[in-house]
Amino acid sequence: MTWNIYRDSIFPPDGEAVDATAANRPAQFARILKALAPDVLCLQQVTVGAARSAALVDEILPLPDGQTWQAHDKVDTVIVSRFRLRAIAAGQVDGERIRGHSIALIGTPATDLYLICAHFESSNEREDVLLRREQARVIVNTIREAKAGSGPIPLRTRTPFVVIGDFNAITGATLFVDAIVSGRAPYQTGGPAERPDWDRTALTDAQPRHNGSGTDRYTWRNDVDRFPPGILDRIFYSDSVLRSVNQFVLDTTVMSYRELVDAGLRSIDVMRDPQAGIHDHLPVVIDFVPRRRQQPE
Repeated sequence: MTWNIYRDSIFPPDGEAVDATAANRPAQFARILKALAPDVLCLQQVTVGAARSAALVDEILPLPDGQTWQAHDKVDTVIVSRFRLRAIAAGQVDGERIRGHSIALIGTPATDLYLICAHFESSNEREDVLLRREQARVIVNTIREAKAGSGPIPLRTRTPFVVIGDFNAITGATLFVDAIVSGRAPYQTGGPAERPDWDRTALTDAQPRHNGSGTDRYTWRNDVDRFPPGILDRIFYSDSVLRSVNQFVLDTTVMSYRELVDAGLRSIDVMRDPQAGIHDHLPVVIDFVPRRRQQPE
């Protein structure tokens, strides 16, 4: 699951527990986590650190047998996983606002998973577009190095990988998105452009629908902002070794009363500020299974 949670809003004040029956933001987050039960989270706009992030998820979704959630953060991105983080790394781009991404090799029961959790610069001024371009270049080169067996986390051949998070992919300024998906120049250096998937094809951009069956695909909405709703949050994955079996943008505001009750949710749960009518980013979820290598006949 990926979610830009807005300025540490999901964390209760120090010393306070989460009351999942309340109407505040930590309670909304708790209800959503209980309903979705994700194995791995990529959260953005988190500045309280990895330890507190893991502790929050431990409180909401405790693991059996004394196990605890693991977490790794960089700048304002954090990866939280019920599975062991076998290796961690990070990337950073400096500008007027520092942007970064956390990286982890996650040891799932099915396969190792290489995950990049990113938060790209927002808005559409020239300097914002250039910073997103540089962030894309760094990610493309990081994947390229990892696949070549170098960099901070070298990968074995056919290790599944996912790039996920808030890309701030504003309509009309998404060339950097195409660069990540295709791996094309000028966003990578040190050689000719190469399609990033293991089979030398482009990555898949999931772009799930609202609640899995709706017509809407937007992942961000703010009716008092100048930007229209958009698919700002993305999930790119290596579909030669991963298959999506379920994907959706959670939108509790359009769920039926029966659906909400069955899931233990409230219609306001994805809204940043229900009283002011402000939405913001929505949680985006995907379930993967690994593709097995076909045996020659």
